[in-house]
Amino acid sequence: MSTLFTIPDAPPVTNGQLASALLALSAAEKGERPRTELRAAAWTLRQLPEELFGRRVRLTGLPHVSARAADAIGAFLACGSDESVEDRVTAILDRADPARHRKSHFLTCADVDRVLKPAPGQADGSPLSPTDVRGDLHLHTNRSDGKVPLESLHRSLASRGDRFALLTDHARDCAVAGGLFPGDFAAQRVEVDRLNDRSDGEFRMFLGAEANIDADGGIDVTPRSVPVLDAVIASIHTELRSRSDQTERLVRAIRTPGVAILGHPRGRLYDLRSGIRASWERVFAVAAEEGVAIELNGCPERCDLDPKLAALALAAGCRFSIASDAHARHHLDFLRFSIAIARLARIPPDRVVNTYSAERLGEWLARQRER
Repeated sequence: MSTLFTIPDAPPVTNGQLASALLALSAAEKGERPRTELRAAAWTLRQLPEELFGRRVRLTGLPHVSARAADAIGAFLACGSDESVEDRVTAILDRADPARHRKSHFLTCADVDRVLKPAPGQADGSPLSPTDVRGDLHLHTNRSDGKVPLESLHRSLASRGDRFALLTDHARDCAVAGGLFPGDFAAQRVEVDRLNDRSDGEFRMFLGAEANIDADGGIDVTPRSVPVLDAVIASIHTELRSRSDQTERLVRAIRTPGVAILGHPRGRLYDLRSGIRASWERVFAVAAEEGVAIELNGCPERCDLDPKLAALALAAGCRFSIASDAHARHHLDFLRFSIAIARLARIPPDRVVNTYSAERLGEWLARQRER
């Protein structure tokens, strides 16, 4: 990766590389128990707010770290560098980690803390800061596949000091996520308006939907078909492991009237899939032409887009949406991951729609709704 995307002040052996190595060992294990132990420890490493390297820590005292996992972590820490850890994994497996590409360029909690750490006098202009972001533009409630009731989510966001949010429960064609029907969105409209009235203009929630992009690029719901919606995020949820080029699928979705945001464009998931194939230069060029924002999804299992593709979208003239994709209250902090991705890609605040005022955001959504 270019130095443009180097995470500052990273230690020689990172928590991210340790987690990747544990997952490689887990995949090679034959027994269910050792596989589970190693995977659980890898999950813990990615959540730690500080790097393990150079610290005196009782490894078995960390959550979900067994004695077996602690031994492996200790051995990898002794390697002295991420590259040496990778070499050790290759020697143990007798081949390079076959899943390495599915774990590359994802951020850990420790990575995010370093990226967002204030650095006065740095020469990269004015990078996006958490204080620039006025709201979250991808959120789910228990009406689809989330866990938080709408009123509770509204209250949490307002209490945090957000100025706006875009509620985006899944639409009906995403059956695995408990998609809503038009009547369900109409009921949400009534509730959202009632809650907004209570906020006296301090916080405004816009009503959107996360619409599924079908195999040929069609969208299951739009503001034209469901007029109560302020906006639509178009996201792929199928054909995610297909080896075929899906450029035209995304282009058709982006050009659909009413689409404001292209959600988690690659559809990748940490250690599970690397996402779809597409000519990203063309996808981003069409998005810039149509005024559709490209989402930087902060869910740690997605981190979609990665900084390299985000920088490509920036060069194409795209604007961006910062999103937690929260399905539970503790997911709201995932917004920090997407801000970190934006900083690594050198995306300036004026390209991020979350930095708009609530009034300006509403105007932009209205333009996308009517185009």
